[in-house]
Amino acid sequence: MRSPFPPSWLLAVLAATGFTAMAGPVSAQETAPAATASPIRYSGGDGLTLKKSIVIAGAVSTGAGEAAELDWIREHHPGAVFQSRGRITGPPHYDVVTVKLASGALMDLHFDISGFFGK
Repeated sequence: MRSPFPPSWLLAVLAATGFTAMAGPVSAQETAPAATASPIRYSGGDGLTLKKSIVIAGAVSTGAGEAAELDWIREHHPGAVFQSRGRITGPPHYDVVTVKLASGALMDLHFDISGFFGK
């Protein structure tokens, strides 16, 4: 009968190359773009409506842009907890991120993701 676990030599190779398994939420540092990437810039409004969406520029990929959304939320709404993300495809393209504020209220934040959508 074959073992469901990788052979010990594979585990040794993975350990030697610095591979680690992750459990739990991913931190901003783990999802942040590489230091060589252009810096993230924010413009636009407060994100409470599509017309006042937060524009993210400088993200080199969808993952980097989504990490930038979470960074903006941490900075502007300390203690908020991510609930869900929806996408409006255009152009322009938007993410609507629902967060639970420290007060317990739910808030939708609108991000214009046209600059990095699909990268």
